[in-house]
Amino acid sequence: MNSISSNTHTLPRFPPELWLRIFNLATDVPGLLSCDGPAPSDLPRPLVKAQEQRLLKESLITTRNIILVCKTWHALATEFLYRSILITSVASLSPLFAALDKRSSGTARSGLVGWWTRRLDVSIQDERCEASDYALLADIIRRFPNLSIVTLSMPMLPYNDCWLRQLPKPVVMALAESCGPSLRVFDCSESILRPCREDLMQLLAAAPNLSVLRCPICSPSAGDKSPSARRDVPVMTELQSVSLMSVFLRDFLPSDKDANHFPALRQLTYDCIPPPFHDYTWKNFVKLSCANVTSVHLDFSLQGDSLQKELDLLTECCSSLNDLIIYLRSWTELKPNLILPPSVSYLGLHSKLLKAPAFHFQQLFTALHTMSGSKLKAVRLLHADAAEDVRKTYGSSLANDLADITSCITFCIEDHEGRPLLA
Repeated sequence: MNSISSNTHTLPRFPPELWLRIFNLATDVPGLLSCDGPAPSDLPRPLVKAQEQRLLKESLITTRNIILVCKTWHALATEFLYRSILITSVASLSPLFAALDKRSSGTARSGLVGWWTRRLDVSIQDERCEASDYALLADIIRRFPNLSIVTLSMPMLPYNDCWLRQLPKPVVMALAESCGPSLRVFDCSESILRPCREDLMQLLAAAPNLSVLRCPICSPSAGDKSPSARRDVPVMTELQSVSLMSVFLRDFLPSDKDANHFPALRQLTYDCIPPPFHDYTWKNFVKLSCANVTSVHLDFSLQGDSLQKELDLLTECCSSLNDLIIYLRSWTELKPNLILPPSVSYLGLHSKLLKAPAFHFQQLFTALHTMSGSKLKAVRLLHADAAEDVRKTYGSSLANDLADITSCITFCIEDHEGRPLLA
């Protein structure tokens, strides 16, 4: 026993740098803790968000298990525990605030543990949230000086006007004043509460390095200023991706309607909601700000007959467009003889109606058979269930049906993983 004990104590110790590397590999979620990871999924944002939260929760469980091993691991791994914060209930706000005020026992440069936090997700659903809870959330945000990714999905204030739905100003100002320069992604696209326009413009002015903005609707606010007195849209030289809703475009237009305040824009996501919105203002914005856009995500909720109008607009204004992703209510909205922008080489398609009947897929393949796209190389069915449904619906006849189609087209039809649908 003495011999074994002596040998154990003489084993060389791992340097802290090696442990940190191991912990990072064990807890990292590629693409979710920085803006430099792989390209985001082409699926609709609600599905992507659900997948992101699942991965973040799994990473958090792994990190918690690591810090419980021993005091040394606790001290070394604390930074990974606080690297991403996920808030899913009002009850967790007070304990989190108390924890953030405790100084880390790890490396000296950390200071408060909030120094390590790079991502904040607030997803509180179906809970009563008082004004005091939002004030506490603002105090928590002020403990994060280096946030780069923020997603908010917030319930309504009690007794709040159902039309205003305004995210309390202290929350937005906490982001602007505490982490504006480090902020790269701001997403409140799935939130019931949204910033009013004036608050959002203040946040944008404080976040010159913002790369992704998903806030398609601003909340109206009591006593909204006249257009001439409103805060102007700042020039966002780093903004590469924006989500808009065409009917609410005016909230994002600069005072000079002929100016481009998003010169670096490369990805546009927008919703088409009834009634169709094809006036000069929208077209002028797309022409000025989207000339260099290479990717468009179109959430199309209109009748399929008007889809060609959207494609014609992109053809006219987006000469660099390479990737086009369209979210449809069902496959029946994809009409025959569509003409894609000539620069598009990749088309992603998603139907919100899962488990579609056979005739829906028949219409899908008819539309693909008659579709025109001079540079189109691949059409991908984005959801995993779509390829499975096709195979189950068509059964043994699938190969013959697709063979007839592919003999007349120059592009490949792929499943969600990019494999040929026939494979």
